[in-house]
Amino acid sequence: MYSKLAFRNLKRSFKDYAIYFLTLVFGVCIFYTFNSIESQSIMMELSEVQASAFEQVDLIMGYASVFVAFVLAFLIIYANNYLIKRRKKEFGIYMTLGMDKGNLSRIIFFETLLVGIISLAIGLGIGVILSQGLSVLTAKMFKVNLLKFKFVFSYSAMIKTLISFGIIYILVLMFNSMSIRKIQLIDLINSSKKNENIKVRNIWISVFIFIVSLIMIGYAYYLILDNGTATLGISVSGTSILLGAVGTFLFFFSLSGFLLKLVQSNKKLYLKDLNMFVLRQINSKINSVFLSISFICLSLFIGICMLAGGLGINSALNAEVEDLTQFDETIWNFEGIDIYEYLKERNLDIRDYSKDYVSYINYKGDLKYSDLLSSEDMKKGKDLYPIASNSEVQIISLTKFNEVMKMLNKDPIELKDGEYALFSDIDHLMDSLNNVLESNKKIEINGNTLTPATKEVIEVVAYNQMMKNNLCTIIVKDNIVSGLTPWTSYLNINYNEGNESNINEKINDIREEAKKENDNLIYYATREEIIADSSSIGAIISYLGIYIGGVFLIVSAAVLALQQLSESTDNISRYNLLKKIGVDEGIINKSLLTQIAIYFLMPLSLALIHSIAGLEYSKRIVTLFGSINIMKNILIALAVLVIIYGGYFVATYLGAKKNINNAV
Repeated sequence: MYSKLAFRNLKRSFKDYAIYFLTLVFGVCIFYTFNSIESQSIMMELSEVQASAFEQVDLIMGYASVFVAFVLAFLIIYANNYLIKRRKKEFGIYMTLGMDKGNLSRIIFFETLLVGIISLAIGLGIGVILSQGLSVLTAKMFKVNLLKFKFVFSYSAMIKTLISFGIIYILVLMFNSMSIRKIQLIDLINSSKKNENIKVRNIWISVFIFIVSLIMIGYAYYLILDNGTATLGISVSGTSILLGAVGTFLFFFSLSGFLLKLVQSNKKLYLKDLNMFVLRQINSKINSVFLSISFICLSLFIGICMLAGGLGINSALNAEVEDLTQFDETIWNFEGIDIYEYLKERNLDIRDYSKDYVSYINYKGDLKYSDLLSSEDMKKGKDLYPIASNSEVQIISLTKFNEVMKMLNKDPIELKDGEYALFSDIDHLMDSLNNVLESNKKIEINGNTLTPATKEVIEVVAYNQMMKNNLCTIIVKDNIVSGLTPWTSYLNINYNEGNESNINEKINDIREEAKKENDNLIYYATREEIIADSSSIGAIISYLGIYIGGVFLIVSAAVLALQQLSESTDNISRYNLLKKIGVDEGIINKSLLTQIAIYFLMPLSLALIHSIAGLEYSKRIVTLFGSINIMKNILIALAVLVIIYGGYFVATYLGAKKNINNAV
């Protein structure tokens, strides 16, 4: 009997459940999609190294899903609370007719169970479809071919989804049961009559707080943008985050206070249509709305930045991976030892495995970046740690540099006595380094005064790496490096066919012995490993950006939508009164649209301003990984924002209009 009643109630109250249901479907869909990554590997042609990197992506996404599950649990419980509040009067009628709280709890139990089962089924269905598209994207990120595209259903992802959302639904059921047991009949019947008192704050106090909020937000932007990403400490970043968050709360606290007064000063606008009524509606919620709007604003900001920044870093990592892997393998050491001799002493002769190799050492002198670059160029390079910390510029001998150039099939360079040249792999630093050469900058190295041999910086990647990090290396004649302190050393190798695995097994044995003896450690990275690691890191960052950023956007829009639907329900009596005094339905709908638009635009406007600063900071981080135009990723993030946020706005307006028009 109760299940049938619950089913009828569900059909009758579908408009109330619409946003709640859609939010559940989306939550299930995105949760399944990003937990199905592991199953996608069966369609891909992955090497052993790529398979290992692929497993790391799946592992990280599993951890992220725990966080997402908590966020979705909050959203679903919040949405459920709206539904309970929306139907309190209905429940009161049931109890007036003689239904006890236990039976009422059973009805709500069956309704929640039905919604949960239906949303799980539809969400999983859509998730299975979307996961196929994710497979194509994953294959593109890992730069592999799909062996044979086919529909893949991930049983592990389904189990995770069922368990996670099963727990959430149990929490919802417990919450509903507790809510029903605590309520009184009189509270149920009169719930819709409760409202907040209108309190308009003193205009001058509001203006003062508004100015303070702008100062706090502006100073937070300054701390983030003025300091380079390389030296931005925990204290500075913590201070900027705190100032930005508090400033956001104060902004909406003050804005809601003098918004009415501000519009009232413009009589033409204030008295037009139902603007007076709309503003009074907004101010009737002044005591509570600024908190939720502030959280929504910050959530939108996080969502936008994560989407754009995540996609940008992935693009940067994969865009230049070919330039960063010029050799089959690079071995390096941070103590400046001669790696070739080091390996030879341990019975590993590189000549047995490669005929094409070069071993070289970078040296350290007394020349720092401030001695080389102008103060203006030092400021431009503040996002790069060696420049920000004003460390020494590394130096290489001419002979070794030309050996590197020979391996890269590039022409060697020549230096006369008293000359130097520069090479780098950082694109956006080229102008600054060219300024050094064009100004005929004289430098002192090991007691020698040197002048530029050329007016142009040599752009070359001298060793395998995941991201470009050779800001500047000075090339000098061999006699000048004599007596300088060794800094870092490298050994670039192109294998003889079939020798890759053998050499790396021996290198690993040497590393283990060095660890036991507390000796110099060497490190190595093959071309395949770097490509796989770049793909996996790019995929992790990209998926985290899409996954968590998308969830934050959904949460922001859903909370705001439910809040506005709840408010429209509370204000039905007011709209009914407008109808009775002869106000046209079109004007009522227009006022409702205006009110909902104001609520949706207030957090979005400040979130977009926050995002300008956030994305500028993200751009600087992305630039460290590689050169790429982040504007494309910003547009993608904005497109996702428009779809999600705009969709919820339209759904909110249509739902609120239906509630009011049906009531009046």
